[in-house]
Amino acid sequence: MIFNSPHLSPEIISVLEMEWGAKNARSHDRPFHALSIRVFGGAVINDGVQDITFRAGDMAFVPARLKYTLRCEPEKVLVIHFLAEGLPNDRIHKFSPENAAYFLQKFRDIHTAWTRKQVGYELECKSILYRILCAIEREESNRSEPNDRIRDAVEYIHDHFTDRSLSIEDLAAQCGMSDTYFRRVFSQNYGIAPLKYIHNLRLTYAKELLQSDYCTIEEVAEKCGFNNVNYFSLFVKKQTGLSPSAYRNHILNDEPRRRPDYEQ
Repeated sequence: MIFNSPHLSPEIISVLEMEWGAKNARSHDRPFHALSIRVFGGAVINDGVQDITFRAGDMAFVPARLKYTLRCEPEKVLVIHFLAEGLPNDRIHKFSPENAAYFLQKFRDIHTAWTRKQVGYELECKSILYRILCAIEREESNRSEPNDRIRDAVEYIHDHFTDRSLSIEDLAAQCGMSDTYFRRVFSQNYGIAPLKYIHNLRLTYAKELLQSDYCTIEEVAEKCGFNNVNYFSLFVKKQTGLSPSAYRNHILNDEPRRRPDYEQ
């Protein structure tokens, strides 16, 4: 999962549609990343580690500065060139989506918007790129989850993690598993216990609400699915080292100093 970063902020350089005949080529030293989809045709790309075969519907992420060689048949490619920090730069990544038509349409949408350059096109294109990256991450995540019932449970958790009645017992029952087996399979798939997974979602949401300064501590506790504000306060202090009110004051008072570091 290479694009799943909360701080990913791509800057699009160009969106191109390119078509060429059969050829052998060597890459230039390009300072930007490239994300492409093959409309038709195919190619074999060597990134210095291995040969990677691409066919129509396959996508490729080529990091900036990575040298590679290309052997291709006649083909057409839609490609997005962009800048972004924190992405892996050691090899080419291949994605073969189950719904290639969806991605092809998104690439066409972003190419059209970029080419027409109407007012606000930069924002529109960035929005489409985020949708493409999000869809890639979800497909890759689904492939890494061998148990469909666990995946359904995770979807349910994300829809209901603020519900006070949410319990591991109910999740296990929905999956047709015993509590013990559900916990084991969940941990095997996600590397974390299901209760900890829920707590992480609640903590993230609680931090957002506390930072917004729109809600009282009691309201934040209720919105995050806690039955008792005292338990909520203990939970936040255990996770952050600060009480909810102290955490809020720390974030709000520290915000002017923190923002420039975040934007770098």
